[in-house]
Amino acid sequence: MPRLIKRKTTSETGEAEEQEVLAGFMGRPVFRVEDTEGEPLDYEQLELPELPLMERAREWGLSVKPVPGNYHYHGYFSQDKREIGLASKDEAVFFHELAHAAHTLLVGDLRTVPPWEKEVVAELAAAALCRIVGKESQYLGTGYQYIKHYADKEGLSPVKACLKVISQTVAVLTAILQEPPSPARECEQVSPYVSVQRAEGHFAPEQAAI
Repeated sequence: MPRLIKRKTTSETGEAEEQEVLAGFMGRPVFRVEDTEGEPLDYEQLELPELPLMERAREWGLSVKPVPGNYHYHGYFSQDKREIGLASKDEAVFFHELAHAAHTLLVGDLRTVPPWEKEVVAELAAAALCRIVGKESQYLGTGYQYIKHYADKEGLSPVKACLKVISQTVAVLTAILQEPPSPARECEQVSPYVSVQRAEGHFAPEQAAI
């Protein structure tokens, strides 16, 4: 399909105008894969292994399913659909999305958390979980760049960004690793993050569905 961009120009009378200019062509999906027929796609045949801490996702009522990936992401967490989608068998990808789910339990609605903050928390928690369960992820080497990407948007160094969210990360790890799993109000007893966020008005009054 055509890729049109808006460009400011000056008319013959000297007035500023905005015109749409053809900048090239790009691909865009037209049909959902669910609306097509044919042989099974590669990702539909992907079988996820029994990843460490998978039982925690089940205890929280989350479905974990394989999805098609691309260069933008290897997985996702959907608060509204109560699901984790994975395009990779790597533990770090699952841990990152599981951390988002735990973060949601703590704050009620993850959409109230600034993007840089929730992404740094999830990536830092995923790296910690890999070490805790004794796994070495192929993505650990890119974790720094991932955190740096979001830290730069906030004008922070990667180290400072991690330090700013360390209490949130501890609370997320506690929610994931504690036995048995406790509701958000019990996590508050071990998490200074929850009380601080509530004081700042970021804590939702009611726990939203994951």
